[in-house]
Amino acid sequence: MMKNRDVFIDDPTAYTIPNNGVTKVIDPKTTEEWKVLRYELEHFVCEGEYRHGLAHILSTYIDNLLKAEQPAVWVSGFYGSGKSHLVRVLEYLWRDTQFPDGASARGITKLPNDITDLLRELSTAGKREGGLWSAAGTLGSGAGKSVRLALLGIMFRRADFPEQYAPARFVLWLMQNGYYKDVKAGVERSGRDFAKELHNMYVSPVLAQSLLDVYPGFATSAAEARNLLKEQYPNREDISNDELLRTMEDLLELQSTTPGKIPCTLLVFDELQQFIGEDSQRTNQVQEIVEACSSRFGSHLLFIATGQAAIQATPQLQKLQGRFTVRITLADTDVERVVREVVLRKNPSKTGILQDVLNTASGEINRQLAGTKLPQGQPIIRYLSPIILYFQSGAASGKVSCAVLIVLVWQVNSAPNSA
Repeated sequence: MMKNRDVFIDDPTAYTIPNNGVTKVIDPKTTEEWKVLRYELEHFVCEGEYRHGLAHILSTYIDNLLKAEQPAVWVSGFYGSGKSHLVRVLEYLWRDTQFPDGASARGITKLPNDITDLLRELSTAGKREGGLWSAAGTLGSGAGKSVRLALLGIMFRRADFPEQYAPARFVLWLMQNGYYKDVKAGVERSGRDFAKELHNMYVSPVLAQSLLDVYPGFATSAAEARNLLKEQYPNREDISNDELLRTMEDLLELQSTTPGKIPCTLLVFDELQQFIGEDSQRTNQVQEIVEACSSRFGSHLLFIATGQAAIQATPQLQKLQGRFTVRITLADTDVERVVREVVLRKNPSKTGILQDVLNTASGEINRQLAGTKLPQGQPIIRYLSPIILYFQSGAASGKVSCAVLIVLVWQVNSAPNSA
């Protein structure tokens, strides 16, 4: 007797989805997070609007590299349509992330030739400039009401800096002056965690002393060093556009593979619509920041944002139309395609058995499916239900359960190519 789980390539009773079906746009740090990223890349279905979206974004970026600015991208779709999944995959393909075991993002992701060719062109462009770099996250994840600090927080996190502005600026200064490795090593020799000491840098005697050991001229004592750090790098609730741009430039120069040039950079704001809501001030800040960054960094910098609604759907989003001119819209047919390919892929060795059962019951099936959009002669097996009931011996005599017929009708009417 054939059971449901026998029909699928992966046994659904033993199959688990590492990310629980929800993509989070984060940088992997732990072994489990790397495992989730690997799963998402290996199971990415580059078809339909996902394929079109990648091709459109990459080709537009490459075509505009010799122009003054890059048009920003808006990715929209209903909850669960795969917006975050698409931009997360793109971000790791962009810089071809290396896994701890040596695998690469592009190496483990199944991609059609046109996308592979575009990624190769992107890499060539990166070699001409300062390499390839990216950062992604949600603006609402920190920095209070400051959109500028929230943007920098996303970039700091990707660069493995403290997310807070003050300690991150201090780390930038250490790196620019060649002190970072020695100061960090001095703190760790004292048995302290460097990240924690940075978080408490105004009062940390260990950090102050390590800094003095490396750069004696910074202050006359550890106490004076701590006071200078507090004066030079105070906590801020917001910063100016000039400070934002200067900090971004300093950070991108550190990520560059070529002195004097900045990388081809992708910045992703996931769930930007949710962050903006009906707040006109936030909308204006986002618009102002995108325009200022595009003007400062030119065609090297690409912004991508996501939201459930189209860019023209709400009064606040409409204000961003002039900047986010590349639009990608995901639909339910894209989700259905992914479900069929990843979760419901049938075992080829079982399709013959299923076809025999359906052929035996074809008369009853044809009567039940009268008036549907199924083209004449199209194999029913293509639209087999996600819930395939096992057939007992009586089914082969021509009797088909009503439940199976209802599900078959649903599959036929919802199939993307059935019209």
